[in-house]
Amino acid sequence: MATLEAWYMAVEVKDQTAENRLCPNQPVTKEEIADLGVLSWHVPPTGEYPAKAVPWNPSDIPDPVLAAVRTKRGYNYADIITCSEECLPDYHNKLKDFFKEHIHSDEEVRYIIKGSGYFDVRDRADRWIRIKLDAGDLIVLPEGIYHRFTMDSRNFTQAMRLFKGEPVWTPINRPADENLSRQRYLERFSALEEEKLLRETLAGSLRCWYQQGWCLGSSGSMAALLGPECNRNAPMLVTPSGVPKEQLAPEDLFLQSILGNELLKVPPARPGRPELKVSDSGPLFAAVFKERPDVRAICHIHSVASVLAARNCTDDVLRVSDLEMIKGLGIAGDGILEVPIIRNMPTEPELVPAVIKALKEHPSAPAILVRNHGAYIFGRNAEKAKIATECLDFIFQVLERQVSREEPPAKRRRTEGTPSVLLLDIEGTTTPISFVKEKLFPYAAAAAGSWLRAASEKELWVELSQVVESFRAQCVQDNVTFDGSIDTVAHLVQEWISKDRKVPALKDLQGKLWKTGYEQGELKGEMYADTPGAMSTWAADRGRVAIFSSGSREAQRLIFKYSDKGDLTGHISAYFDPKSAMASKQESKAYDEIALSLGIEPKEGLFCHGLGTDVLGEAQAAIKAGWSSVLLLRPGNAPLPAGHGIREVSSLLEVM
Repeated sequence: MATLEAWYMAVEVKDQTAENRLCPNQPVTKEEIADLGVLSWHVPPTGEYPAKAVPWNPSDIPDPVLAAVRTKRGYNYADIITCSEECLPDYHNKLKDFFKEHIHSDEEVRYIIKGSGYFDVRDRADRWIRIKLDAGDLIVLPEGIYHRFTMDSRNFTQAMRLFKGEPVWTPINRPADENLSRQRYLERFSALEEEKLLRETLAGSLRCWYQQGWCLGSSGSMAALLGPECNRNAPMLVTPSGVPKEQLAPEDLFLQSILGNELLKVPPARPGRPELKVSDSGPLFAAVFKERPDVRAICHIHSVASVLAARNCTDDVLRVSDLEMIKGLGIAGDGILEVPIIRNMPTEPELVPAVIKALKEHPSAPAILVRNHGAYIFGRNAEKAKIATECLDFIFQVLERQVSREEPPAKRRRTEGTPSVLLLDIEGTTTPISFVKEKLFPYAAAAAGSWLRAASEKELWVELSQVVESFRAQCVQDNVTFDGSIDTVAHLVQEWISKDRKVPALKDLQGKLWKTGYEQGELKGEMYADTPGAMSTWAADRGRVAIFSSGSREAQRLIFKYSDKGDLTGHISAYFDPKSAMASKQESKAYDEIALSLGIEPKEGLFCHGLGTDVLGEAQAAIKAGWSSVLLLRPGNAPLPAGHGIREVSSLLEVM
C-alpha cells in the first residue's frame, strides 16, 4: 500500500512545481498530518472516469473502498476536473490562483485519478508542509485550514472533487483569521495542543524517573485525563507496556476511554518494533479516575524505597508526620500523611478491588502502596502528580534510612529555622569556570557539525528535526533569517557560544553533544576537591542537595555522573534549569517554582553560587523569593563589589 509523502518546505520558493524541500530534508509523518485535521487514504483507481468536469452521483463510484469512504463521510456530490494546459482554459493564470493561500468554509476533498500534484498546508507554527499526491491518493482538508494547490513538473492532474450538499467553490484568501471557519479550525487546536503538552509531560516524567532508578527495565507507567475538569468521563492518555522508559516518546502513548476501554488513538508503528499494547495498569487507572473525581493524573513507580517502605510497615496504613516533604502532598506541616497499603496480586487488574476498597476507606489518600511491588501516586493534574511522586519517594528514602540506622525520627529532625535544601550552581561553585569555558563550550562548538551530519546520515529524523526547529524558533524570536540547514545550525552554535548566549535551543543541543562526549570518555566533569564531601555531608545531616544552572538538566546530570571524583548523582535529589524553573536565574519567580517543586517553604532553602558578573542579581532574586543565599569565592571567579551585604565563603564545607 502506498504511503503518503510529505515534508517541510524551504522558505524561498522559486518554482512552485518543484519539490522545494529543506536541506536536510525534514519529513512529516501521516500521523503528524492527521494532527492538523488532514485525512488521507490510498485507493488505487479501478474504474473509468469522464475526462472533463461532469457532475455525477457518487453512488456510481466503481471503487468499493472509495464508495465506502463516500458513504461514511456523507458525500453526495462529485465531479471530475482535469488540470493540464490542454484541458484547463487559461491554465497558467488558474495555476497562480490555485497557489494563493486560502481557506474554505467546507471540507476540500480531492481524489487523484491520474497524474500528480501538491497540496501545501500550514502547521501550528505557520510553516508550510508540502503533501505529494499521486494516483489513488484521497485527501480531505478540514474547513478553515490555510492551504494551496499546485501542479508538479508533470503538469497533469485528473481529480475527483467530492462535496456534502451543493458545492461551494469560493476560496477565502488570507488574511482570514476572523472568519468563522478559521475560528472553528483554531478551536480544534487548543485541544490538540493540550494533548501534545500532556504527552510530553508524561513521557518526560517517566524518562526522568528511569534516571532515578524508579522505572527500570520496562516497569512503571502513568496516565492522565485529557480535557476539561468538569468532564468526569474524559479519555485518558496512558503509557504503553513493555517499552523501556528511557526510550519512551510522546507519540508512544495511547488515548483510551475510561468507560469501555475503547482505544481512541494508538501509537504509530515503528520499523523493527513490535506493536505496542496498553499498560497493564490501564484498568486500575480507569477505576481510580472513576472513584476519585479530584484525581486527574496517576503515577506508578517501582522504586526500591517504596517497596521497603511497605515492607517495613506492619500496619495497613503508613503514617508519617514531622517531615517537611509531606507539604508536597497537600498535607499541612503539622498534619499526618496516611498512605494505605494493599497486598500484591499476580496481575495489576486484580489489584482493582483492593484499590477501590482502600480509596473508600481513605478518600483523601494521595497514594497507595502495594507490598513487594511499588506505589501509585495521585494528583490534580500531571504536574501535581509528578511533584507528589518525587516528594513521596523522598519520604520513603528518609524512612528507609531511619530504619537502617535504627534512629528514631526525633534524632534526625532538622533544627528549626535552618535550611533543609542546598541549591547549588555549577560554574564557579562545584566546578571550575575554566572547565566550562575552556573544555565544554569548545567541545560543543567543534562537535556540532559532525553530530548533525551523523544524525542526518543515520536518519534520526525526529531528534534532528527537534534541534532544527528549536533553532528556527529562536531565530524567529531574534528576528533573523534561518534556512533550516544543518550547516547554519552548526554556524549558529559557534556564534552563540562565542557570545555566551543561554538560549534553550543551544542548551538542549549542547546537552546532546556533551552526552556523546561523556559516554565516549572524551569528557570528564571537573569538580573542586570539596564538592563531593560537602554534598554527602549535607545529604546525610541536613536534607537534600539540588542543582540550579543555566545548562539543561541532562547536561547537569552528566557532569556529576561522569565527574573526576566519581559518580556524584546519588547525592543529588533534583536538577533545575531556567526552562523547568519557568524563569531565569535572576528572577525571583524561578526560586518560587523550585521551592514548590521541592515541597518546601522558600525560607527552608539555601542557594549557594559563585559565578562572576550575574552572581549578585541571582543572589538577590533568591533572597527576594525568601531563600537564604551564600556567595562562594573561588579562584577564577569575578571579584564582588564591596558592601553587597550577602554572606561569603571560600569553601562549600564552610556552608555545612
